Amino acid sequence: MADTSQKETRQIGVIGPAGFGGSYLCMELINRGHKVVGISRRPESLGQHPLYTPRPADVNALDIDELAEQFKGLDVLVNEYGPHSAGHEALQYMPFLEVTRKVILAARKAKVGYFVMVGGCGSLYMPNRGHQCVLESKDWWLAYRRGIADSEAHTVYMEERLGPMGSGLRAYRNARRSEREGRATDASRLVIKEYEDYVMSNDRALVFVTACRTSFMFFDGNTQFKWTFVSPSALYRPGKRTGQYGIRFNLLPLKGDEDDPTNLEGRLHGISAADLGVAIADEIENPTKEGKHWSAYGDLSDDQPTPSYVLLSDLSSSRTIR
Repeated sequence: MADTSQKETRQIGVIGPAGFGGSYLCMELINRGHKVVGISRRPESLGQHPLYTPRPADVNALDIDELAEQFKGLDVLVNEYGPHSAGHEALQYMPFLEVTRKVILAARKAKVGYFVMVGGCGSLYMPNRGHQCVLESKDWWLAYRRGIADSEAHTVYMEERLGPMGSGLRAYRNARRSEREGRATDASRLVIKEYEDYVMSNDRALVFVTACRTSFMFFDGNTQFKWTFVSPSALYRPGKRTGQYGIRFNLLPLKGDEDDPTNLEGRLHGISAADLGVAIADEIENPTKEGKHWSAYGDLSDDQPTPSYVLLSDLSSSRTIR
């Protein structure tokens, strides 16, 4: 457990406390001695702890005034809202933006001290490409899909959370492995071609990722409230907590020459949900990125599948994120 003797205890709201990133973040904050308020339809599913208060609220259904009531008394609010975890049926552009708009306005009305937005990496800019975001680079999108497929931990996560999308990724992963090992067949080459043709022309995941990118426009240059916008690096997935991470502002973190946006395959950074929780908790305790757009990246060399979410009971079990 982290040493909290010299730290100010804060009341921190987390939207989506029992989800992927939200559960790891709640665990990190509670480990540090902070009071956490979980806000979602079923926040009690995270478990029980003296420092955890579940506050049931459907952010999709409540209006701004009702949400503001839920946010009253919070020193910090972290928005981990991510409907993408529900599968294809939730990958919608406007609903995500409308919920984000409501949450921001409600947080302002409730006078929340600091708003932490966890957005996707799609809002990060390509280095040396002006205002070109990563989503506007076909090379990035293909390197991203290949990077996910080359990770067993990420493939397992996608299979657990996204059903058919994950099954397609498994077939693609196996075909790429066959190609690397010199065992490619006409059938495996066809799997690769069909998957990559789909990714480059009609990938439904782009809808949600694009919405995350657009949501940054609610924040960029806005001085009406205190905010920070964190974009996980591209290969964001379950993994071990190392407690170490790097920071990149505005730009996509890359391995090798970070200013070279070419030849992206194998150069994309990632971070575990546990280590992103560390980075966000550090920012909450010592704010240095107010009004800034940043990304965190870490060590993903351990590719063993780990839980895609954690529960408060894991604090004292063998599944602890420590």
